[in-house]
Amino acid sequence: MQNALSRSVKAFSFLIFISAFLVTQSVVAQNDPQLKIGENSLSIKSGDQTRQYLLYIPSGNEGKAPLPLVLLFHGHGGTSKGVMELTGLSNVADKKNFIIAAPEGIKKIWNTGFEPGGVNDVEFVKDLIREISSKVAIDKKRIYAAGFSLGAKMCSRLACDLSNDIAAIGAVAGFYFPAKCDPTRPVSVITFYGTADRYDSGTEVFISTWAENYGCNKTPMTKNISTNVTQNIYTGCNGKSEVALFRINDGGHVWPDSPIAERLENAGIWEKGKTNKDINATNLIWSFFEAHPMP
Repeated sequence: MQNALSRSVKAFSFLIFISAFLVTQSVVAQNDPQLKIGENSLSIKSGDQTRQYLLYIPSGNEGKAPLPLVLLFHGHGGTSKGVMELTGLSNVADKKNFIIAAPEGIKKIWNTGFEPGGVNDVEFVKDLIREISSKVAIDKKRIYAAGFSLGAKMCSRLACDLSNDIAAIGAVAGFYFPAKCDPTRPVSVITFYGTADRYDSGTEVFISTWAENYGCNKTPMTKNISTNVTQNIYTGCNGKSEVALFRINDGGHVWPDSPIAERLENAGIWEKGKTNKDINATNLIWSFFEAHPMP
């Protein structure tokens, strides 16, 4: 009798364990319980094309409260999986409890406005936000965009064209001011620029123009973070927005303090000695996003 009772208790405990395991592996969301914690490889129809993206669900998500969403854009020739590794953003997502969507560009590039007849990537992002919102609970006031290189330019484009959807952007090694930019509201910007970035097309001029366009104070508040890093913050901007530039002396075309910097340098993809570790771009971008939700 006692042995039978013991076996029943063990069986019941095992069922409880299995149930708990299954719950932690899936998102308790009203529309798509098939999603699992971690990376989900998904596709979406946008225009006449099927597009691919990674959707990262943080480990602490219970699917009850709406969470922030960070759209993460790879650089020219990159991939969604690659930019996840490059930034280490998933580690921050698990700690701070936000969702990441890392889309794939057609032919591994983004149409930021240089090819008017090309793929409409702005429309794709609109479709993507709508699709993700149908799957998981998203906080519409906390949708952000971050990107590297050409992905940073894509974020700049979104700040112009989707200002009613994107609360703030984080642009690393690629911020620019699109020729046609008429946002309906000011989008806060944090950007990172290395003085030894051979691909830089004028970040300091672009950020100054952006700040001027937003009615910010002409002279930024300047702070030396380290010997090689200077922070410039433009305040007094319209709509309580903010524009921040981190200028990195002798910094290259890199993501500051990337967790895979050494691997990329050893492979000859990044120039050795040009990755600054005085600041962590990923952490700074998320802190900036937290402080700048949609009004």
